[in-house]
Amino acid sequence: RPSRIAVLRANALGDYIFAIPALESLRAAYPDAEIVLLGAPWHARFLAGRPGPVDRVLVVPPLPGIREPERGEAAQPSRAARAEFVAAARDECFGLALQLHGGGCNSNPLVSDLGAKLTAGLRSEHAPPLDRWVRYTYYQQEIFRYLEVVGLVGAAPVTYQPRLLVTGADRARLRAVLPPPSRPRVALHPGASDPRRRWPVDRFAAVADALADAGAEVVVTGTSAESATVDGVLAALRTPAIALVDAVDLGSLAALYAECAVVVSTDTGPAHLAEAVG
Repeated sequence: RPSRIAVLRANALGDYIFAIPALESLRAAYPDAEIVLLGAPWHARFLAGRPGPVDRVLVVPPLPGIREPERGEAAQPSRAARAEFVAAARDECFGLALQLHGGGCNSNPLVSDLGAKLTAGLRSEHAPPLDRWVRYTYYQQEIFRYLEVVGLVGAAPVTYQPRLLVTGADRARLRAVLPPPSRPRVALHPGASDPRRRWPVDRFAAVADALADAGAEVVVTGTSAESATVDGVLAALRTPAIALVDAVDLGSLAALYAECAVVVSTDTGPAHLAEAVG
């Protein structure tokens, strides 16, 4: 009966969404425990006050094989940053520490050092073992991979469909930059972190024009790094569209997607976010 559970999952948006069913199952198995996500700064911002299985975020420093520094975040010397984080985490007195992060070559030693009474997680061929582990298989559906891990500590699956709640604060921040839709709203996200995923801008524009012809309001979203791609879509359009480049935070983007009839994206983060908010 642990009073506090650590879960290492310090990567990107889609990765977190894939872990939600495992976190929900963990919450159902240990309703009185505090679930602490060992994550990135964006987790701390996005999950603060948000209903869901995570009670609190403990930010992991940028460490090799764990996470890259976020924009504007200074990379600390790895050894000192790791020692400081481990000392703070050991003071938490975790009963369970789970590794839902990856193969474990870098993450399993970190989880083992947290001082938890029991550790469990994934293990690739050359990774050190935890107390309980399942083999990391690259070609495996990720949601079920993490459900297997929490199953090692008695958390039976309660769902396999990630769901993310949109808050009133999310909607209020969206309303500050975009009024409610007066007709069906659709969102296009033409950027992608991996260039191989990027669909040509003229194809996005063709989809947007067809949706607009069918009576939809079109919104094109992107980050500042994707502004040239967004501009390319806008230039190729026959019909007007609303551009939101770095105009909404992640919670507001979730609120936008939740009120959309359709979201078109070749980037995994926005696509999984849109599905998680329905």
